[in-house]
Amino acid sequence: MPDSSLLMAELSGWIALFMVIVARLSFVVFLMPGIGAQTVPARVRISLILAVTTAFAASGIVPQPDAEELSALVGLIISEGVIGLFLGVLLRLSIWMLSIAGTLIAQVIGLAQLLGIALESEAQTITANMLSLAGAALLLTADYHIGVVVRLSELYSEIPVGALSDIDFTFVVKKGYDAFAFAILLAWPFVAINLLYNICLGFINKALPSLMVAFVGAPFMIGAGLLLLTLSIVTMLTVWQDRVPGLIGWL
Repeated sequence: MPDSSLLMAELSGWIALFMVIVARLSFVVFLMPGIGAQTVPARVRISLILAVTTAFAASGIVPQPDAEELSALVGLIISEGVIGLFLGVLLRLSIWMLSIAGTLIAQVIGLAQLLGIALESEAQTITANMLSLAGAALLLTADYHIGVVVRLSELYSEIPVGALSDIDFTFVVKKGYDAFAFAILLAWPFVAINLLYNICLGFINKALPSLMVAFVGAPFMIGAGLLLLTLSIVTMLTVWQDRVPGLIGWL
């Protein structure tokens, strides 16, 4: 019979390996656009994490950690969790960028009070929901999720297990700033139309003080904004999709 101590040591090593891989993958999967949305059941996301973890562990791309010292293993798991959070936040920036652009568009065209379903922690405007859903669908149809898994397997050679010092946390801040700036750029045509609308409304109100210009101008602004959104949404999403890999930084 095989020695039970050897079997226990081998089993402990595999359990430690699974825990280390799950620590990095969990944040990435739960923050991944499309798959990480609240509308996707948690069981589906957990099943995906376990499936990818099993594939990574069986392939040997992740070295088996030393499971003899519990304190070292816990520190390794925490480090891998922080690395996974770093990678996951960069992934999520691509959808947050569309949410910011959609919220700004809703504000300027007068649809800010019309909320859609809660795709995130709280309900968003209908334009933010529409852009977020369209962006996630566009990424998934382009096999974005497969590319993420492939790139994660390659990252273990670039960012080894527990190599927290290889992470530049200022990179997240810079990419967050870039995402916010690009979201404003996407919504800029709507902001310009709103500015022109308010200037014209001011001149009309000055010339005809007795005219209730808001009752005439508000429906016009909503209609013009929806028309512009219809004409420009394909171009917006195409430009956004081309910008996503550079924004994330590790795909």
